[in-house]
Amino acid sequence: MTDETADLVVVGSGAAGLTAGLSAADAGLSVVLLEASAFVGGATAYSEGMVWVPCSPDAQRASVADSKEAARRYLLATARGGCDADRIEAYLAASPETLEFLRSASAVRFALNRASGDYYPAAPGWTRGARAFNPLPFDGRRLPRRLFARIRPPLATMMLFYGMSLASQDLPDYHRVLRDPVATLRVARRILAHLRDRLAGWPRGTRIANGNAIVGGLLAALHARGVTVETGAPVARLLCSAGRVGGVELADGRRIGARRGVLLSTGGFGPESAERLGGALADPGHVSLPPRADAPDALVLAGTAGGAMVGAGADAALWAPTSLVPLPGGRQVPWPHFGDRAKPGVIAVAGDGRRFVNEGCPYHDFVPAMRRAARGGPAEAWLIADATALRRYGLGAVGPWPLPPGRWLRSGYLTRARTIRDLAHAVGLDPDALADTVARFNRHAAQGEDPDFGKGADPYSRGNGDPALVPNPCLRALADPPFYAIRMLPGDIGGLAGLETDAQARVLDLQGRPVPGLYAAGNAAASMCGGAYAGPGLTIGPAIVFGRIAALHASRADMSDMAQAEA
Repeated sequence: MTDETADLVVVGSGAAGLTAGLSAADAGLSVVLLEASAFVGGATAYSEGMVWVPCSPDAQRASVADSKEAARRYLLATARGGCDADRIEAYLAASPETLEFLRSASAVRFALNRASGDYYPAAPGWTRGARAFNPLPFDGRRLPRRLFARIRPPLATMMLFYGMSLASQDLPDYHRVLRDPVATLRVARRILAHLRDRLAGWPRGTRIANGNAIVGGLLAALHARGVTVETGAPVARLLCSAGRVGGVELADGRRIGARRGVLLSTGGFGPESAERLGGALADPGHVSLPPRADAPDALVLAGTAGGAMVGAGADAALWAPTSLVPLPGGRQVPWPHFGDRAKPGVIAVAGDGRRFVNEGCPYHDFVPAMRRAARGGPAEAWLIADATALRRYGLGAVGPWPLPPGRWLRSGYLTRARTIRDLAHAVGLDPDALADTVARFNRHAAQGEDPDFGKGADPYSRGNGDPALVPNPCLRALADPPFYAIRMLPGDIGGLAGLETDAQARVLDLQGRPVPGLYAAGNAAASMCGGAYAGPGLTIGPAIVFGRIAALHASRADMSDMAQAEA
């Protein structure tokens, strides 16, 4: 017996779950959407919110060359084991339509990022400016205040003035503030709007950006259709009967039946799954950015129904070097280092004081390089910058001028010293090694070259540099004292391992057969590209696409087919 029944039960409220709920509601299904935590949005709410969509109408209108064949070649060439060609085909076919669906059915808006390229320029099928989309800011005033307050805020380190969102496309304005009158005016207008929101009693600024904008726009669309996202509703187990998943049981004992199926879109790894996946995820020094709920995750829930897991091992997660930012009250929050590593006047060194990688490489590749450089010791690295770099670009959570670095110095997050040797002493590095490293780097940087690791030699790293700097936008000598350092640890921003699914987002068992009534999308499902992360938006892109595919498959499922599957 169940306490209530719906056509589709969605577990998790990130991009996958919200898109699935909206797609199912538009297809005429009744939907129950459950979220274990107190907030809606999951890891999507923390993210930059980019989506990877090849062959879009936007690219065609912009006359950017792309094709499904090129996108397919690129994904297959960059995949690292466990590549699922069938799901890649499904993604290529459905992603443009999914983007258009979100635009037509919700207030979510995306803009093609003409400056963003795929991460591996040497791979066949690589493109720049054709496939990555940024979400545009969403006006939170379109939601009732009680719903707006339930959207998971971005990480505290990703906001200004205790609640002002920073859209990724706005960051150049903040880097040029007080140096460019137009940029200064735009920043001033955003600050004034934020102050008006706070004076009007909003819990934070209503101009929400990045992944928050996706969550806000989808939540507004679900609210308009009468679909409720129930928060504080952790699922304890799946309900199975005659070999079919037919609902869920919540931690409070309530049972909800699912006529068409259950979609798992919880994302992330709980402690039990992290231990099962092993490797870096089980490392006590590892930092995970996605929020964790006190409830069984998708791998644990599906395991009881026979669902198979794939992708354990070295590439189980999407890696990102991460620093821990101290906050008042003793809390620490993570900061993922995406673009700052590539800036001129910045290098990264391992515990021996030596460089070990092209600082501008994709973040998924940077963390394995950290571990290799550790040689069995603590996997950590230090970002080293001079005063010019800090002033112009910021470093980690430390903003550029005119934001003062004082509080970061006082908290210990940022270390400062007058000389490179003094800085090495301050953070526990070998002074001779660090001084030699900086001297060698400076000699070559003066010529725009990095013969050791090729920083700035490829389009991806150059895209994160300073375009005003020639001949290499990523290289400038560290020559302007004082010097600064931030400690980085291995971190992840989501999973690549997960449940094995097919092109219809159905969970498969150990024999490769669909588990009747069970779907998975988002970080709950294993990546279609194995252990690779080949371009910006290849987590949220598949999340929304396979969330929609699951909902549409459930909407087409005939009840007699379900009975036959049970038999």
